[in-house]
Parts: sequence; structure tokens; C-alpha cells
Amino acid sequence: MFIKNKNYIFLLAIIFVLAGIFFRFYQLNFESYWWDEMLGFWVADPNISFEETYYRREVHDQSSILFHFILKNYYRLFGYNPETGRYVPFFFGALSIPILGILSYQIKKNNSYLLTILLISVNIYLINYSQEARYYSFVFLISIINLIFYYKILSLNLVGFKRIYVFFLFILLSVFSFSLSPFILIIFFSQIVYCIYVFYVYRTKNYLFFLSVPIILIIYLTLNYDYLFFELASKRNHFVNPVNWRFIYDLFFPRFFGSQIMGLIYMLTLIFLIIYFRKKIFFISNNYLPLIFILFFSYIIPLSYELLVMPILVDRYIIFVLIPIIILISVLIFEVKRKFIRNVLILFILIPTFINHYLEIKLRENIKPEFNNLFNYLKKDETKNLTLFRVNDLDNTSVEIVENYIASLNVIKKNNFKLFEIYNFPSELKKVWIICYEPFTGFDCSVPSDKGKNWILLDDKKFHLVYAKLFRLKN
Repeated sequence: MFIKNKNYIFLLAIIFVLAGIFFRFYQLNFESYWWDEMLGFWVADPNISFEETYYRREVHDQSSILFHFILKNYYRLFGYNPETGRYVPFFFGALSIPILGILSYQIKKNNSYLLTILLISVNIYLINYSQEARYYSFVFLISIINLIFYYKILSLNLVGFKRIYVFFLFILLSVFSFSLSPFILIIFFSQIVYCIYVFYVYRTKNYLFFLSVPIILIIYLTLNYDYLFFELASKRNHFVNPVNWRFIYDLFFPRFFGSQIMGLIYMLTLIFLIIYFRKKIFFISNNYLPLIFILFFSYIIPLSYELLVMPILVDRYIIFVLIPIIILISVLIFEVKRKFIRNVLILFILIPTFINHYLEIKLRENIKPEFNNLFNYLKKDETKNLTLFRVNDLDNTSVEIVENYIASLNVIKKNNFKLFEIYNFPSELKKVWIICYEPFTGFDCSVPSDKGKNWILLDDKKFHLVYAKLFRLKN
């Protein structure tokens, strides 16, 4: 971390970036899709119109239509199957590594960006969301880029055309990022508060930023009026549970860093550094304070919304909070003048991080439904007939979403499996594998009473959250 030769430093940065890309690519399709991924896969179907995609998203999925349109066009180019879908979040996750290093160097021009790159490269939380076909890795990336242009627009070195160029790019990126996820408005609010703060404390007049604020809000509200007032003002987020007492002291740090111990290590390090450098952070003009505001408001605003309206605070919704956490730890450690203390802090972070990373990869278990493992097992059997078991009160759309996912899997296509509707078997069908997706059936995969007399159980196989039973059908 303390190499002085710039060529060696750059080479080390490249090695860290490549390591982070490798960790995101390794075991990319280790897990099958879970429900939200299956839903997004169904919404982004390239075989339907954009109008139908928009309708599906509006009715069934509350996440960004922008990400669905990106996925839709990607599937048109590279094929519509779940395995290729994982490359989209992987790309965004991989790109976040060097981009966060650029932001870190922009905040403090020293070698601390190497530590930033290293910490993001091995962060298991970011690795996992780089392997999930949802938009969270994209939210993380676009939040970093937004902050890069925010610091640029605050720079006093901008003159002439470059000033105008950065101004319009910042507006464009802000509107795009807020449209991707309304939670990124927390970053925007933090940016406004910071500029007001430095105006009153340091008399710093950030006219260019303040000029951008009404423009951004007008454009954003015009484009997203329906979404904001229909989705957010309604109670469609009722599935989010209220925060519990554990949140008060862990602030999702165990989730962000892999375990209770790792969360405690990162939290204690961050608190120590903020207290140790409190005068430099709060009373001297620097680039650290905007990150402090983002860190603070990322928790306070969702909690306030929960008190006034309904719960909305989930760790993945504020994934961008890892930006200030990782950068502040990296740059403030390098602010420590005493070399011994600085080295101890680096080792205090890195050693348990590497150990945790190794254990997470080595001992990784499936926490999502094991569809791929199940079908890889079933392909050895001569019976290639499948049907999805359903309970009577399950809506047809939910069944369609899961069946669309199953039918699109490579293992299904390559092994000529046939998918039938459970209550509409062809007369010539003799044997069939009944696939029970346990979250759909209340974890009850019992044979329906009206079918018990005509179905004879021949075999069964259980994987995580999915159960397959082979039946011979009496005619």
C-alpha cells in the first residue's frame, strides 16, 4: 500500500481489479433464480412488445423499468435464457470496481484508492449482488458515477465549455439514477444538505450545483410522476417488515460484510476513524463530509418514512451506502500519520476480510431454489415429462412466471424436457415428474386428493426449496 513507484502502484491496482472481476465471475450461475429474478426474467421477455413489458412491470414488479428494458434488449442480442441474464449484473458489478477506485482517488489523491479497490473486490455482499439478475449492482454503479460528477461540479477548476459539459452530464446522470431507483434521491438530498452546510459555514458558493437542483427535480418529476405517486404513495410495499431491535446496533453491517464479526470489525473501524478525525471532517473544508451526510441520511430518511407512512428500509435498497463506508475507511486510514497504527488498522481490516471471503466461497451453500441441480438430476431419467404442482388458490400469472423460467433453462432445452399443465395432461402420457416449488405450496407437496387414486408414486427427489416426484398415471 505504500509503494512509491507509480508503475508498480498502477500494476497493483490492475491486479486488484482483475481479482475482483474474477471473484464476481467465479460461480456466476452457482445458484438458480429466486422469485424476484424469475419475475424480472418474465417481465424482460424479448418476445413481447415494449408495451407489454411496461404493463407487466407496472402490475407485477415494482423495480425500475429502465433495468427491464436493458435486460430485454440484452436478451434480444444474446438469447433468452436465465444463464446469460446473470452476465448483466456481473458487468455492472465488475465495472464498479475501477470506477469506485476513481472516486476514491478523486476524494483523496493518495494511494488509499488501492485499499478501496481491494475492499470492494473481495466484498462478498457486492459479489453476491453481481451474480443476481436484479438491478442492485447497477444501482451501486450509477451511484458511484453520480458522485464522481457531483465532486466535479463542485470543483473550482472547471472553466468554459468543460463547466457546461459537466453541468449537463450531472443533470442527465442524476435524472437517470433517480429514475433507476428512487432511493438514490437520498444521495441527492445529502448533496443538497452538504452544499447548504458549506455555504453557511465556509461561505462556499456552489452556484452550478444549486442551478442544477430545480432542473433535475422538474425533469425527474415529469418523467416519474406516475411511478412516485402510484407506487410509493400507495401501500404496495407492505411486504417490507419493520426494522427490528437488532438493526439499532448493527445497521446492516453484518449483511454488508458477511457476518456478525465482520460487521463489528468494519463498524468499529469506521466509528474510530470518524471520531479520530472529527475535527478534520466536520470543521475543515474537505471531500469527506458529503460521504458522512450520505451515510447518515441513508438510514435516517427511510426510518423517518417508516414512522410516518410504512416500512421501506431493506439493506439492498440502500446498497449505495457501501460507497461512503468503504471509501471513508480507506482514505481515513491513510490519514493516520503514525505508520505503526496505520499498518495495524489495515491488517485489522484485511486479515479477517480475506479469511471471511475464503470461507464464504469455500463453504458456499444454495439459499435459492435448486432448479438447476434438480433438472441435472432428472435428465438422467428416461422420463422427460414435467409439470409444475400448484395449489388451487395460486394465481395463473405466478405459475406462468415460474414455468417461463423453467422452460428457458439450458438444461431443459438441451435434454428435450416437455412441460405440461397439471390439470391438462395428454391422454397418452404415462409418467410425469411433478415439480413442487415449495414457496408456492406453503411447503406442502402432498398429492392432491382428487389425483391420489390415479397417480402411483415411483420415485422422488428433494433439493433446496424444490421437490420432484415421479408418478405413473393410470388411464
